[in-house]
Amino acid sequence: MNFSKEVIVDEMMGFFKSKVITSAFELNIFDAVSDKPLTLDEVCRHCNIPANSGKRLLIALTAMGLIENKDNHYLLNSSAKSYLVSDSKEWLGWLARHIDSFLYPLWAQTANAVKDDSDQRKVVFGDARSWFDILYQNPQDVVDFQEFLGIFAQPFIEGMIEAFDFSKYRHFLDIGSGIGSLPVAVAQHNPNLKISICELPQAASYLRDRLKVTKGGEDIEVITGNIIEGKLPDNTYDLVHLGWMLHDYSPSIQCEILKNIYDSLPNGATFIASETPLNDDESGPLFTALLSINMLVSTDGGVESTRQEYLQRFNEVGFVNTRVLTINGPRTLFIGEKE
Repeated sequence: MNFSKEVIVDEMMGFFKSKVITSAFELNIFDAVSDKPLTLDEVCRHCNIPANSGKRLLIALTAMGLIENKDNHYLLNSSAKSYLVSDSKEWLGWLARHIDSFLYPLWAQTANAVKDDSDQRKVVFGDARSWFDILYQNPQDVVDFQEFLGIFAQPFIEGMIEAFDFSKYRHFLDIGSGIGSLPVAVAQHNPNLKISICELPQAASYLRDRLKVTKGGEDIEVITGNIIEGKLPDNTYDLVHLGWMLHDYSPSIQCEILKNIYDSLPNGATFIASETPLNDDESGPLFTALLSINMLVSTDGGVESTRQEYLQRFNEVGFVNTRVLTINGPRTLFIGEKE
């Protein structure tokens, strides 16, 4: 692969673009220009910002193609509307706030994290508690995290519903469900399947309220538990899914989590973990490689792994018939059974 200086500089300055977008979310720029073209003064009055600095931000957004400028009137690009306007189900403002509050400050310490082979939570937040304890201390941060995970999960959910046969199971437990998107989709396609969700106490109450206003979510049970401490529901579930969580922990803790889940299952039950694994030769993919750095700066030893590494941990704790199911969408399913 050949790189020009311009390409490398563009990669290095990528945070310029990121901050333009997250600032536009914070200032409600996208909402202001979503329905009809507005002049500079109209946009700035709507967003309560000075015209001089507001114009600079609008020029940058126009150069990025997110906003169009016709005859000095600004209008949101129609193809981006569903992701940038706050009343859309696919709104990415949840992610923007999470980036500004958590990810951006932590990534500023990436070099130190690599030097120390250690997370940077204490440096950034002055707090040595776990990533999720810090993340879940503020109700708004819980909402932001759960909501953007739900948006990220949608392509994976479609792939899992298409590829995995739920019909032979009686009771499905989803652990770490975000906003419950997967259980709701499973319920819609498998009306005879009993469905429950296990969440941390800090997220469970929000999820219960969210499901009350989600079509198809009214009958889904939400219970609290902790997979690290082994506080899991009674073993009445013959199918359990752990969604995009193993990578948040070190390999040794991953094995503890898998053992806790294994011990909680009845004989004959099936367990699935969905993850975004590294290529077998660890050459990427890029998103997963970057996620692994995110695990370094933010968690206690979290790391991305190859397919073989995940299956090895399944085998170590006692799962049998372990296998990989490749599905459409961004995640891969790792499956094991308890004899």
